[in-house]
Amino acid sequence: MGLVVTVGSLSPRTVLTSLKVWVVLFRILLHLVRLVWVRTGSVSKTVKFLQYLFHTHDSLHGPQARHRFAQVNGRYFLGLHIPGWPSPQFDRWVLHELGHASSPTHNGSLVTAIVAITRRCHLQCEHCLEWDRLGETETVSVEMLENTIAQLQKRGVGTIQLSGGEPLERFYDLLTILMSAQPTCDFWILTSGVGLTATRAGMLADAGLTGVNVSLDHWQPARHNHFRGMTRAFEWAEKAVVHAKKAGLVTCLSICATRDFVSRDNLVSYHTLAKEWGVAFIQLLEPRSVGRYAGNDVALTPENVADLEVFFLECSTGGLAPGAPQVIYHGYHQRRMGCVAAGFRYLYIDSNGAVHACPFCQDPVGSIHETSLDGLLVCLQEKSCQEFTSAAPPHYAGLL
Repeated sequence: MGLVVTVGSLSPRTVLTSLKVWVVLFRILLHLVRLVWVRTGSVSKTVKFLQYLFHTHDSLHGPQARHRFAQVNGRYFLGLHIPGWPSPQFDRWVLHELGHASSPTHNGSLVTAIVAITRRCHLQCEHCLEWDRLGETETVSVEMLENTIAQLQKRGVGTIQLSGGEPLERFYDLLTILMSAQPTCDFWILTSGVGLTATRAGMLADAGLTGVNVSLDHWQPARHNHFRGMTRAFEWAEKAVVHAKKAGLVTCLSICATRDFVSRDNLVSYHTLAKEWGVAFIQLLEPRSVGRYAGNDVALTPENVADLEVFFLECSTGGLAPGAPQVIYHGYHQRRMGCVAAGFRYLYIDSNGAVHACPFCQDPVGSIHETSLDGLLVCLQEKSCQEFTSAAPPHYAGLL
């Protein structure tokens, strides 16, 4: 089972209530320092890199954010897109960040990839990205998907998220993909939870799956079921979390926070439910006018964004409920430090193999099955994000 541990800022004035938590954080920091010092051979460069990491942390989570992690099966997860420590993939993530700290266009800084493995799904979700392709015949074979994963792993990607459609619709293909991959990154599935039985969760864990990101778009069962177009969607989501935790998988709840949803009462109730379910992370996503939402005015209002940011910062500081899941809100840092997708740290590959800056930037630069990944990354970086301008944190030329 996952245990979310909340820790105060690493200030010498902070009083830590758990010696174990302090020891773990100290070990992680010491390991990180050793990695960077061995790589750079310089104390000053190591210090600069630590400054960069803390600046990035503040930009992502707010300047008063507490340092938090989730403990699952002997590994500690500092964030949704950071591989668990200790592991070789965590070490690669550190070295990728070192490269990014040295140059914003560092060629080896790709950290996360979302790969859609199917266009099949039994749900009729209000915001479905694959709506125009949903239910069509698959065009990407298992062998093609294995090749895609191999390219990403060769590139050093630390986290690969397998999505759809509903990835569990290709369950045995999913197992094949996981078992054929190298154990060099963390694998997640992005799922509605429908079909994730206890047996399947155990099989996925044995095949190498790290975590399960379950979509839950309301804390009220009827409202979530309506949003997903399925009468038992909420029940399946809850069962998926239970089964995933028992299988030793990291768990996250992901919500598309629509205008109708965003209110103080709904956000607090959702947060309370997530804590009761014992998930490690909550991911807040904003609706975009793509997929089934194409042509519709679904963007959040400035008031909605302000409400989400207040809620996010309150969760980050532990003011709402100490020990609760860590909340990830991409919109917060995108508005302050720019988009980290667009081939810099993140990309999305749809069910045709087309490569996008992210799932919400539906303007591909080419196919992973026809063009080299290096070439596609160059195109993504030149094109950049369609929604947010770049505002990168400080970089230290010469770290590498």
